[in-house]
Amino acid sequence: MNRNHLTTSVQGAFDPWPLLRKRGESGGATALRLVVHGRSGGLVPPCVREISVAVAECRAAPVELEVLTAEVPTAAQCDSQWLVPLLLLPGSHARSDVPLIRDRLRSEGVVVKPLPFLGSWECWWVLMSRWIEVVVAQNRSLALVHHPLRPGLSDRFLISVQRRFGLPVVAFDVWDQFAKNQPNMVPLPLSLAPNRMSEALGQAGGLPSLLEVPELRQGLIHCLAALP
Repeated sequence: MNRNHLTTSVQGAFDPWPLLRKRGESGGATALRLVVHGRSGGLVPPCVREISVAVAECRAAPVELEVLTAEVPTAAQCDSQWLVPLLLLPGSHARSDVPLIRDRLRSEGVVVKPLPFLGSWECWWVLMSRWIEVVVAQNRSLALVHHPLRPGLSDRFLISVQRRFGLPVVAFDVWDQFAKNQPNMVPLPLSLAPNRMSEALGQAGGLPSLLEVPELRQGLIHCLAALP
């Protein structure tokens, strides 16, 4: 599989939202509000900016960003929005912050259509599976590395990820020891955008954050553009 084949198959092989009513030919697309983590001070990485611009162009509808690290949230410009948490893991941001954002927007008079967090989207894991197949076919032994999470729901989620891919899933705080015992493993950060974890793993020969991978970034753009 090459990059063009992967991108084409992602866009044409399945409907990302089979249970959602499709837009009519005369119906306009609803605005999106993407919840992203951001870096210190509310900085948004270029790969995330690229997605918001591309999706806005595809949908001919506004795309707003809700940056969790920003001191003050950006005021909603549209009175009806999909609330889209671009969060990969079911940590406190997905479980606590996103409901608070939803409630705040509704208190401001916005009609909010909430989506579950990105890590629960089947279409995202299809993208990941196809890309990982390509990487593994290059004779690279991968381990998925994630931020340390509280036990409970997160543990069950990570077990499901491990079963799906058949790859080791390792917390970042024990990666160094794991790498000593498995020196041929290439770390793949379970991080959407560049952060301190992905940068540290990159220095150790790891792969980039997921949205820095063109195939995954374009696939996510396709999934977001397909929303009603």
